[in-house]
Amino acid sequence: MLRLALLACLTTTFVVAHAPFSVIFQWKTISYNWPPEYSEKDARYHYIPENNPIAGIKLWKDNMYLTIPRWKSGVPVTLARTPSTPVKDERGLNITKPKLDAYPSWDMQLPGDCNAFQSVQSMEIDPQGRMWVLDTGRTETMGEHPTAKCPPRLVILDLDNGGAVLKEFKFPDDVARHNSSYLNDIVLDHQNGGYAYISDSGLEPAIIVYSLKDDKARKVTHETMKAQPDAVRFVVAGTNVIQSVNVDGIALSPPGPNRTLYYSPLSSFNLYSIPVEVLQNSSIIDVQNYVVDLGNKISQSDGMVMSNTGVLYYGLLADDAIAMWNTSTSQPFATGRRTISRDHLLTQWPDTFGFDEKARLWCVVNSLQNFLNNKVDVTQYNYRIISSNAMQRSYQYLPNNTAPELPVITAAAGQIRIAMSTVFTILLVFLAC
Repeated sequence: MLRLALLACLTTTFVVAHAPFSVIFQWKTISYNWPPEYSEKDARYHYIPENNPIAGIKLWKDNMYLTIPRWKSGVPVTLARTPSTPVKDERGLNITKPKLDAYPSWDMQLPGDCNAFQSVQSMEIDPQGRMWVLDTGRTETMGEHPTAKCPPRLVILDLDNGGAVLKEFKFPDDVARHNSSYLNDIVLDHQNGGYAYISDSGLEPAIIVYSLKDDKARKVTHETMKAQPDAVRFVVAGTNVIQSVNVDGIALSPPGPNRTLYYSPLSSFNLYSIPVEVLQNSSIIDVQNYVVDLGNKISQSDGMVMSNTGVLYYGLLADDAIAMWNTSTSQPFATGRRTISRDHLLTQWPDTFGFDEKARLWCVVNSLQNFLNNKVDVTQYNYRIISSNAMQRSYQYLPNNTAPELPVITAAAGQIRIAMSTVFTILLVFLAC
């Protein structure tokens, strides 16, 4: 098992170390388990290997769920699943480049069918095994024939019931423009009836606030959600990247009073925050007085994630590195941020993060600089899943590792009621890397 370089991170008074990241899976190209009724040559599911980069990752029980956005043509599956532990082949060796299964079905992957997923970049799984999926509704946004046939929507699946659809919400055009929005990332807030906060990195960058209780959404805009001109150019592994990407990665502080949403455009060096009570208050239109500039990162970053102890993890794209900041301490971001892992080969473009139920942190590394420049070399490893024994859980859990009160979604009626879910203690199983 490959281990990535670990940095012992110095503060003014003590040394902080982090468990190393190990490569669990790696692929040269992504391939799929095709059912008998379909094949790689099926015109409905056109397949071009180099156009299938992994972007998102989340974990539930023994499975790993991955997204493959339809940024270009030839992407047959946009939401997939595979076991999170490598299975063994007939020789007893670990299979570290498994074929992916379409999730929840192949019918839910059909391009041009607005009842199926058109392009999924991000999703989140709550402590009851419900996956909240963002479908941008747009395909080939980086290709020759961009298409916006379907509206952007939020779809909630029941993972413990074969991926049955529990709820669907189509965003109105005044919240997410059907021909120009781009639903990028999502975090879940189970307090006050349930909310989802979504970054829209499209032409009108915004944080979209969806209320589960009210089944309504609004968008919050601010200048800090726009790409910064001085950050649109950077270099990853010797490859120039020129991308003007608006608000991208977002993270939410753990349950409790005074929760905070953190965000950053990909094309930015700054990290920002805003109180969630401001996002939830529809009477507040101008959020200028509530946005906080927390300071500069040393590089642009893509995805980010918060743990249940208040540790923020994020990538450093131009440094092939992963960094952290413990928001629960008194140290401000400028002096509290630390690089915890760097590998100029194995962590080219750390994209999305996720925690599993064993307190491990996972990350997708996808060398996206090559994809953006049409330079994907299918003879080399392009996509990796790395993991670290972080000994923390997702931000959705309380610091004592119990699940908070969760909204209950009734599939038949499509309505919501608030009930106290079974509050149970999750015993952390600390596994050595």
